[in-house]
Amino acid sequence: MISSQMLRRLSIALLCLCVALPASAQRGATGLAPTRADVMIPMRDGIELGADIYLPPGDGPFPVLLTLTPYGKNGAGRGAAANVARGYAVVAVDSRGLRASKGKWEPYIHEAKDGYDIQAWAAKQSWCNGKIGMFGTSYPAYTQVAPAQFRHPAVKALVPVSAQSDNYGSVWSSDGLLHLAFSPTWAMQQEAIATKQSAPTGIDWTKVAWTLPLKAIPDMTGGVRSQFLADVIAHERHDDFWKVMSIRDKYAEMDVPALHVTGWYDDLSQETQTNFIGMRAQSRSESARHWQRLLIGPWGHGVPRISDSGFVFGDVDFGKEVKIDFQAIQARWFDYHLKSIANGVDKEAPVKIFVMGANKWRDEQEWPIARARPTRYYLHSKGFANTRFGDGLLSTDVPTTEPPDKFSYDPRNPVPTYGGHGCCDYTFAAMGPLDQRVNQSRADVLVYSTPALTEDVEVSGFVEANLVFSTDVTDTDFFVTLSDVYPDGKAIDITEGQLRARFRESQEKPSLLTPNKQYAVNVKLWGTSNQFKKGHRIRIHVTSSNFPRYNRNLNSGKPMAEETEADIRIAHHTIYHDAARASSIVLPIVPAPSPTP
Repeated sequence: MISSQMLRRLSIALLCLCVALPASAQRGATGLAPTRADVMIPMRDGIELGADIYLPPGDGPFPVLLTLTPYGKNGAGRGAAANVARGYAVVAVDSRGLRASKGKWEPYIHEAKDGYDIQAWAAKQSWCNGKIGMFGTSYPAYTQVAPAQFRHPAVKALVPVSAQSDNYGSVWSSDGLLHLAFSPTWAMQQEAIATKQSAPTGIDWTKVAWTLPLKAIPDMTGGVRSQFLADVIAHERHDDFWKVMSIRDKYAEMDVPALHVTGWYDDLSQETQTNFIGMRAQSRSESARHWQRLLIGPWGHGVPRISDSGFVFGDVDFGKEVKIDFQAIQARWFDYHLKSIANGVDKEAPVKIFVMGANKWRDEQEWPIARARPTRYYLHSKGFANTRFGDGLLSTDVPTTEPPDKFSYDPRNPVPTYGGHGCCDYTFAAMGPLDQRVNQSRADVLVYSTPALTEDVEVSGFVEANLVFSTDVTDTDFFVTLSDVYPDGKAIDITEGQLRARFRESQEKPSLLTPNKQYAVNVKLWGTSNQFKKGHRIRIHVTSSNFPRYNRNLNSGKPMAEETEADIRIAHHTIYHDAARASSIVLPIVPAPSPTP
């Protein structure tokens, strides 16, 4: 018999499988044969990349929609029919080293220069009218923002759906924590394509996740070894390996309108928000800064198709008002910027967010929202905040004299991943808005809740936890999760954040802890928007693991890749919350609108 938990995970897996497809492939359109297939485009170093070209009838020239993808240009081309019918030429290109493209597959390394060279080539073709837009989800979103630093004049608009700004910030690492549930599977699958091997089957991914030392994992993927995965595991600090892939210091070089799209539970939600904020503040021209747009819905990785009956994700029914026609939004964006069609895009608000809880879309003029008031909620207890049945309290009252809370973190018994931000690790690391009560029943989880709210409270923006702690080990992790507690007790995760203690001061120069010394650290939670309804409670829980989404910190202080079973240490943590050592969480609370007279 299939358990309810297995059914829930299966439904999440099916949803993720749908939304992980490139945006162009989500149409389900019948295949359109390329006008020209496997056209070889020369790069500056002589390597040629394979492209499929779809041209509308007529003499042209036409505006061009372009994507560079590691997931197969054929898949991207499946959505070409509708765009061709609207008068666009479509160019889909295989990433270097994959399928029809030559060269060596080195993830994220060549996309900036290759992307620019493809843009330059397309702009010179007789069927191109000199205006190019780029589209794509996930990796094909990164291939849009990475070349933007070179500013090809023909590129007039981007639509990056779930693009990273820095692989150290998400997908492969979250500020030093390895994305363990996702990285080995993706790396193996792509390496198999690059080396023209069949992807191995029958790999016990649960065994892989528990493997120590971590550096042994690349040799456990069925004989298809990814050097990129090995490098990811070896480079736990933010060094040159990561910086060469990053665009965080490139925003000032960019000068292109971009419609940034993500979901609140997307593994690239925070990264997409970072790109929007960076490009809106730093782009070279006032016009480019003005033309940054942000769209965030209540979904995971990629924009799902939503029926007229509503949208249920995880344990939440977000209702009927969530429905939007993303393909129409994207089409209007390109029509305005590539065809100069006066369709009202210039009159729309720059930010559109779905406020969970209220379950409504709302337009905003900026992100984060300027009118949000940072409001500090303090942690309180009588020393027994362990589990949701403990005495942990969250309130705006400043603490006086209170005993601290204590919990032990044993890497042999980590808190399991259940809900939250995710991408494609759904096989055994369920993502999304899921009920946290099981995890909040563990003794190694501290839980702090407000009393039932007497009025609606909207939290929209970036949340930050301030923890004062001591521990008896030299390194450890802290995870903080914000949840919305319903009157029936259901606790839906809203957002989360994490910190590896050795990176508390610097991601470039880690420093270990001194056992039993007191420290104050900030744990940054990802941007979100949720209205906590009257009668609900605001809750956070604090713990030291989220496995297998992230690798376990063995608490030894040794390099992540090198730690073995013999290095495991049980960490005994103390969280302080008294007048001199107040721990708290800062919530960006948006004031309720004034009543209409």
